[in-house]
Amino acid sequence: MLTTDRLQLEPIGPEHLDNTRRWANDPDLNAAILRSLPVTRHAQEQWYARLVQSSDRLVWAVKTIAPDEHIGNTGLYHLDFLHRRGEFWVLIGEKSHYGHGYGSEIVSCILQFGFLVLNLNRIYLNVGMENRRAMALYEKHGFLQEGILREHYYIRGSYMDIMTMGILRSDYDKSK
Repeated sequence: MLTTDRLQLEPIGPEHLDNTRRWANDPDLNAAILRSLPVTRHAQEQWYARLVQSSDRLVWAVKTIAPDEHIGNTGLYHLDFLHRRGEFWVLIGEKSHYGHGYGSEIVSCILQFGFLVLNLNRIYLNVGMENRRAMALYEKHGFLQEGILREHYYIRGSYMDIMTMGILRSDYDKSK
């Protein structure tokens, strides 16, 4: 389990799947998390079964400490310990918790874990070009814009450009 001042990040479990599916199927959220198809209970159960067997993905449920509430998920995908890199993602699914600084706490926590515990050299992510709020959050924590993947996703009847961003361990160390 990982903790911040106000949050607990615990390994995602079956008890978190209903919220996770609800968020993935929320039309206001699914474009932001680069999802285009609905998530069925069966598809989610298959995803979870693969996740618990996976050695290249870590996923945490994000919970507030007081009160104890599951408000989102975060993780590192495509963990590659030979090349020491991983892909970061975060979702705060409970809209009532937007604007409280939780995203910043999560980014800090995962960067610290990724660089200092997993000994990664590079953490990267993909974000929709229209998601300026998320891009600003990532830049605040040292992520640099690395490139644009043109028309990389097809969501809601149109193609979306994606910004690839990354941070290196050396940049993270300099900022501490």
